Amino acid sequence: HSFKGELHSASGNLICATFGKNIKFAKRPITIICKSSSMDLIEEVGITNRKQAIVPYALINGISWDHGNSEVKFDFTKGEDDDDETPPFVILTLSNSVEFEGEVKLRLNGLASTNRGIKIPSPLYFGMFAGATKPKPFQRKRPNLSSLPSGKLPPLAEMRSQALELHKGAYRPCPQGESRRMSIALQHIYEGCNTFQVISARGSSLPSRSDSTIVINDECITFGPRGSNDNRVEYLFSDITDWNAVDNESFRSGESGINITLSNDESVFFGVSFIRDVKHTLEYFWNRYKVSVGQEKEVKLGSTHGRPIMSVYTLSGEIPPPDPPVGHCEVIDQDGIVVRPGGKMVPRRNSIGQIAAKEMKVVPSENREVKRHWHKVVLHQGWLLKQGGVGVGTAKSWIKRYFVLYKTSQGHFLVYYSDFTECPMYTTEKNHRNIVDLAKATFIRPGSNKSDSVDIPAYCFDIVTTEREWTLCAESQENVLKWLKLINFAVDADVAILADEELLFKVKPKVDPLGILNPSDYSTTLKVSANGISVCAPDVTRKDGSDREYYFWVYTDFFKWSLLSQGGKLALLVNVFADSSFSRRNEYIFRNKEAVRLATAIEYFIEKFMSVMHIRLETQEGAFDDVGDVNGEAGAPTAGLHGISVDDDAPHEDEIDLQLVEENLLDMEISPAIPAVPSYKHDNDFAAGSFVTPSVPARPAPAVVADPFGDDDPFGLGPLSAATVPASAVNTASRAPAPTAPKGGSTLLDDLLMDPIPSSTAASNVTINKPSDVFGSDPFGDDPFGSSPTSLSSGLGQKVEKPAPPLTPFQQAQHKSWLTAALAANGGPFYDDGVLQVTSKIEIRGSQCRLSLAYVNNSPGTLSDLQVSIADPAGLIRFELGVGPTSLPGLGRHSQVMMAECIKPAGPGPSWSVSYLDSLSLQRRSCTLPLPLLLTSFIEPLALSGDDFSARWQMLVGAGQESQEILKPLRPLVPGEVQAALVTVLRLGRINGIADSSEYVIYGAGSLRTGAVTSTGEKINVGCLAKIEMNVQANAMRVTLRTLHPAATAALLQATKFLLL
Repeated sequence: HSFKGELHSASGNLICATFGKNIKFAKRPITIICKSSSMDLIEEVGITNRKQAIVPYALINGISWDHGNSEVKFDFTKGEDDDDETPPFVILTLSNSVEFEGEVKLRLNGLASTNRGIKIPSPLYFGMFAGATKPKPFQRKRPNLSSLPSGKLPPLAEMRSQALELHKGAYRPCPQGESRRMSIALQHIYEGCNTFQVISARGSSLPSRSDSTIVINDECITFGPRGSNDNRVEYLFSDITDWNAVDNESFRSGESGINITLSNDESVFFGVSFIRDVKHTLEYFWNRYKVSVGQEKEVKLGSTHGRPIMSVYTLSGEIPPPDPPVGHCEVIDQDGIVVRPGGKMVPRRNSIGQIAAKEMKVVPSENREVKRHWHKVVLHQGWLLKQGGVGVGTAKSWIKRYFVLYKTSQGHFLVYYSDFTECPMYTTEKNHRNIVDLAKATFIRPGSNKSDSVDIPAYCFDIVTTEREWTLCAESQENVLKWLKLINFAVDADVAILADEELLFKVKPKVDPLGILNPSDYSTTLKVSANGISVCAPDVTRKDGSDREYYFWVYTDFFKWSLLSQGGKLALLVNVFADSSFSRRNEYIFRNKEAVRLATAIEYFIEKFMSVMHIRLETQEGAFDDVGDVNGEAGAPTAGLHGISVDDDAPHEDEIDLQLVEENLLDMEISPAIPAVPSYKHDNDFAAGSFVTPSVPARPAPAVVADPFGDDDPFGLGPLSAATVPASAVNTASRAPAPTAPKGGSTLLDDLLMDPIPSSTAASNVTINKPSDVFGSDPFGDDPFGSSPTSLSSGLGQKVEKPAPPLTPFQQAQHKSWLTAALAANGGPFYDDGVLQVTSKIEIRGSQCRLSLAYVNNSPGTLSDLQVSIADPAGLIRFELGVGPTSLPGLGRHSQVMMAECIKPAGPGPSWSVSYLDSLSLQRRSCTLPLPLLLTSFIEPLALSGDDFSARWQMLVGAGQESQEILKPLRPLVPGEVQAALVTVLRLGRINGIADSSEYVIYGAGSLRTGAVTSTGEKINVGCLAKIEMNVQANAMRVTLRTLHPAATAALLQATKFLLL
């Protein structure tokens, strides 16, 4: 098969040996012939001579498609004679790149099927185009509407401040489904202008009247009474020297408007209700007028609507924009023939293969009001197939619809009708079937993902927006290419046009570091809009339970996000900066079945946000200093927020990426393929005790004392009086045997929740004095729990010559953040050195714990001599570490379970150590981190009245029962974060009803559950009371802790300092 094209640019001997060196922007006509194993590039030289280069498919290691400019770039494997600095490539310009892509795919697939060793390169797409998968965020370079260099942005803090002001003011998003853009665009289509209500007017030439409007069209602004042509005042654009939008919505509602300056220096002001809509409309008509009279350089600075494209990115770099594609403005029938009023109309064929009816109809008369401006609002029109809603199951019928691509004051819209007679040219009724808002397009797929299906017609393509995906089919390859070029041009022209409504996503917050959102249901709403994301949840303090905005994240706050998947459940992990200092970050995980669409929407809005902020920079003084012209060379790459590189060849270490990772971060179910690890059902409600797996009979759990102040009073006070709590010794020198997995699975903590496993050493071997008054003696003073257990470790020692560098300070801070988040959320990311990734899941019931670790090798190489160990020198827990991996194959994963029980109040908590040999870098990596298991992990919150708390607080005044220290955190003190930490990581119940309690003085109470037992066999619990006083001005807080036992008080203070600092 042969194709006509041009040789655009080339490098390397494979092409240059035939066509010569220094081939750049050559545009030499050639013929491309695709054969079974190679592709021939032929240039006719004269009548009899020709130059021919043979390109074997096996040498192609990269393909990039730019269907917007009908170009393709082939990267080749470097040959022996090629220049070491410049990789060999060729760029071809085709008459029909879509058809050529289909041919190349067939040839490469055929070659791969007969040669197993050949790997087909994954195609890359330029601009708004994409292949089977969506484009990587910020990898594509969008067109530039400004004379400013591409990628130039204001400072982060300034962008954040602007976005907050816009979000609260005139650019406040409309509720979902209540877009004003759509109605304004439809008015422009049907009337050729836009009309807005005026609430106030000022100017010497303006008559005083109420119920007035302004009408904005291609030539002027007209002011006058609504519904009347009398006493109207016209302001021609040729008479207007300048205009400005006065936006006071963030300060005073109703005092915003448009101020125009006339050539006679007269100033006129029109106050309007929705300044954003009027501003964007005036931008469009003003800029279009300036372009039409040859004054392109006088377009409104800072405007986003109606501007010409200044430069575009192609496969060869940044260049001035090519001539815009030309569409059909004439109405045509299904045979492509222009229709005229009164002529015979070909009956519409409803679907594929359906024979037209014999009855012939007459083309109706044209709508004269619309005909006057039809060519101004129509970019292209014609017939396309779309899949309708009629059919059985998935067998939907394909129906022909009449599509019109409109250019309006609010952007480009692709609207379709049942027949051309229902478009505005022939009726005043709004009979459109549906509308595709191209300003919301995220990417275009030249060949539909559904094209391999037998019931999908040929020549199909997809348009993917933030709302849905559209699959459309044309009648020929030429028709497909024409539609794609025009739609791509429309999307590029709308690069800075923002949607004015919110996208709503109901999510379940699996990880919330501040503990504010409800993790047990989908009551939390993410409202994604032009300037950021609002995180809302029901406010229980409101009578109607309406939503309250708890967070608003401007897009400058986004550092990184990733898609997570586990067992078919999707979630989005979001890492955002906590404040305008851009120094602290919080990490959240939101589960939602449309997590992919949510992530795509975030990328879409961030790209739009960057385009808008780039243009808003025009209004700042000195913005155009040192601005050069586009000269055909590759321009500066489009900058990502926070200095993120979009260069494929040199990605920044902080590159924002969207990747689907199979990590146990949602449910942390252990893979059933590993027989040593029992599987279980996670109900995400530990307090409810929903731990039974249907396939396994539930074992009886030990009795739980409902009243912590009954016979087992953790404060030793009974009914506010001294009581005697006998104590006995327990020997924990030997660990409990490792749990075994019964057939069919296991209930959560089955082995630990049975009656306490007797120690191999009789309790009588250790003797402890039993005081009659627990206040007179500290039962932990003689350490009745014995020495802490010795940890198990696995792995083989191996000497390596190249030790890997330790974690960077940034990585250390990130791991500390993960640790705190895991303590609050009972699991999450735990360790990541770029090669080995470990996540945790923590399940605690009383004094017992099950800690599951999931190991993932992100490297293609094997991790050998993998050694994992747990150390607990303080003796907080007794534990049994399950068998762990000794090696991990490339991209492999493994799980490990540790069963533990708190045996005494001690600190610090246990640590986890890992060591392995990276087979690719031949480096020995070693690291030791604190386990997400502290003394506070075994505290259960208590609900006490203010009087009850105060009485118990006054009783705990013995020696060592109180510890107090002033803490000065390095980051700014935020009372809300401390309040959340009291509940989530310290695990204390918030106490209200105390005289001095406030936002800055908080109280908490809890019961520390231990595995130590009294002489009667009952477990010893320790009551814990806390008071935290915050001084925001001094950035300090005074922490006061009281428990019955000095050892518990000291250990609790140590844990509190670790968590709050």
